[in-house]
Amino acid sequence: MVLLLVLAMTYSCDRFRQPKLIIFDTICTDTLIGEADQAIYGTIGDKSTMQTLILYTYDDTMVFRLVNPQIIGRYTVGDRVAVVPCGEAMANRVVDITSLMQEWGTRDSLKVPHGFAIEADGKIRAINNNTGRLYHGWGLVNGRFVINHNNGKARTDTISDTMDILKLTPDSFVIGDSIHALRYGCIGEKISTSKKKRRR
Repeated sequence: MVLLLVLAMTYSCDRFRQPKLIIFDTICTDTLIGEADQAIYGTIGDKSTMQTLILYTYDDTMVFRLVNPQIIGRYTVGDRVAVVPCGEAMANRVVDITSLMQEWGTRDSLKVPHGFAIEADGKIRAINNNTGRLYHGWGLVNGRFVINHNNGKARTDTISDTMDILKLTPDSFVIGDSIHALRYGCIGEKISTSKKKRRR
């Protein structure tokens, strides 16, 4: 009986996985990827709970029931988020975009920070770049982190890397997969995400 219930829930998620697609301004328009982004983007409403998420998009108010969700970041009311639907009015992944907007990197033996700043509109800025890598943009695809870059003079073509966000806290950002992980710490101030407010 339990097995049948699990199979039914899985089937319902696949069957109704046709959410309304809303383009948000942190998506990289030049990212070449092999999967369509089905996430929905907006800001957290003030009546959201641990079980129910209220999402304000540019032209709508949406309500999601959170089903065993993977919460990436620590969102609060007013934060920008990406919500990955799983079924009709259900979601199983939420990425706090506001928490991503930081200066991330590491520090060398002289305590000099090296890394990148994630900014609005898909922009990314190098910080004390000593690797020759050139950053061209970032985005999210179904809750996964995408970064566009090349290795400077060594390569002229742009590479798009898509990675899982394994951890996101105010002072730690870890991306990668089940085998490899890139770990970054917060090395600067939180970056402003102020935009034109949604009309009510």
